[in-house]
Amino acid sequence: MAYDLLVKDGRIVDGAGKPWYRADVGIIGDTISAIGRLGDAPAHRVIRADDRIVCPGLVDIHDHADGGLVAYPEAPSLVRQGVTTAVIGNCGLSPAPICDATKSLLLQYIAAFYPGGMADWHSLAEFLQRLEAQGVACNVAPLVGHGSIRIAVMGFDAREPTPPELHAMCALTRQAMAEGAFGLSTGLAYAPGLFASTEEVVALAREAAACGGYYATHVRSEGAGWLDSIREAIAIGERAGLPVQVSHIEPHYPNFGLSSDALALVDDARARGLDVTFDVPPYLMGMTTITIVLPNWVQGGGIPRLVERLRDPDVRARIKAGEGTQTNPAIALARDGRWSQIRLVDCQQHPELVGLDLAEIARRRGQEPYDAVFDLLIAEGKQLMIVGAFHDEEDLCRVVAHPYCMVESDEGLYDPEGAQSLPHPRAFGTFPLLFRKYVRGETRAELPEEVGRRLLTWEEAVRKVTSLPAARLGLQDRGLLREGMRADLVLLDPARVCDGATYDEPMRYPEGVDWVLVNGTPVVEEGQHTGALPGRVLRKRVAPARRPLEP
Repeated sequence: MAYDLLVKDGRIVDGAGKPWYRADVGIIGDTISAIGRLGDAPAHRVIRADDRIVCPGLVDIHDHADGGLVAYPEAPSLVRQGVTTAVIGNCGLSPAPICDATKSLLLQYIAAFYPGGMADWHSLAEFLQRLEAQGVACNVAPLVGHGSIRIAVMGFDAREPTPPELHAMCALTRQAMAEGAFGLSTGLAYAPGLFASTEEVVALAREAAACGGYYATHVRSEGAGWLDSIREAIAIGERAGLPVQVSHIEPHYPNFGLSSDALALVDDARARGLDVTFDVPPYLMGMTTITIVLPNWVQGGGIPRLVERLRDPDVRARIKAGEGTQTNPAIALARDGRWSQIRLVDCQQHPELVGLDLAEIARRRGQEPYDAVFDLLIAEGKQLMIVGAFHDEEDLCRVVAHPYCMVESDEGLYDPEGAQSLPHPRAFGTFPLLFRKYVRGETRAELPEEVGRRLLTWEEAVRKVTSLPAARLGLQDRGLLREGMRADLVLLDPARVCDGATYDEPMRYPEGVDWVLVNGTPVVEEGQHTGALPGRVLRKRVAPARRPLEP
């Protein structure tokens, strides 16, 4: 029997963390049929690994490719990094559910991740069917977002839901889980999630738990109260009876040095029998929405109400005076006068400002930085994106080295030919940077901020982006190189794999990711996209679990 594909003489890094070994991989259809010394076995096509690393396809556990998958089904910025499965719907903002009455509010808020503003679906099932009908280059695993659910039911109202509204939100969660969502995500630092109580989130998390899902969270605060926010995340998982995935657990400014305390919370929870893991983008600079520099009290009602308020001189004065109790990294940088450490990366009305820091933008406009932010939001009428100096390298190293840390991109999907804004370099370079920065320990002259340190072995690094996230999703047939598993494979040149993107030129493809196979079909050959669309929509298929008891 001939193989469809035979990968010869590779250094097998199987995803489980075990020492590498040399072998061939035989593929029939979409499945790994054999791994071993296969000699001159007949094959329709032979790929000579020539001592390259052969590992499972990478699983991006925290991705924002949602609308980008519709606009750019070839998923170039993902698959050319080696990503074969993207987990979408993170930070509480998923592509569904969508209610016609509040659709414009949702799309204004997440415009950066939805090129062209397209959204001709209502349910998660309809969105996934849209992807299947057009085809995609990588596999897609969806979460359902608490924020999208809340917007569908009650818009951006800054209040608790009424009992009927909470019932409707629970029903939408159940529906999305039945349609294939792997779990519930929250973005409690962002509107409308920041208006939600712990009790509200627990109610929805119980619906996800009843279907075998997990809880992924961008926690409520990354400033003052950050550790309490991690405690809240763990408590939600414990009360609702489901696993917890803490997103971006690295400390943010001004919490540098608290990574040991955060990891201790995870370790203690695991010691008590709770399934808690976490993920982190491996960059010093972070990317987020520009509205994060504004207090909670001004964000109720969504972007239209925000813009209306920002036209009021009294509101502007109150914001600049620091009215509001919450803090986050962007607010902390602003209050400390560090506007030069926040860069604007998305602004269609003023493209000449894209790439400049907010201090420079304010100087050019003859304004105070806060006034520049207010006026840009008024002019744009939708969400804008920023990149900020939010992280510390020592904290990053401590977090990345932890055995239950996964590495994520936290980025949207881009095509250099059609992009309307500047992404973070992690959109094109996250996983090659992981290998270059923390396995080989090299520093790129073009990206001196990201200092190399030999922190991980190849086996450890690959595990963090293959079997560990696949296990979090509950995938039984991906994330490992094993006979009978789906043939999602990557061939990496261990001496050459390297990110190409920088903060000034973020849309540069990496090097050394030579072959990427999705379900047995090459989507990258010798570093170039083939145009193939063999990806699949993955749906959670678990018999409903017994509903957890009330505490």
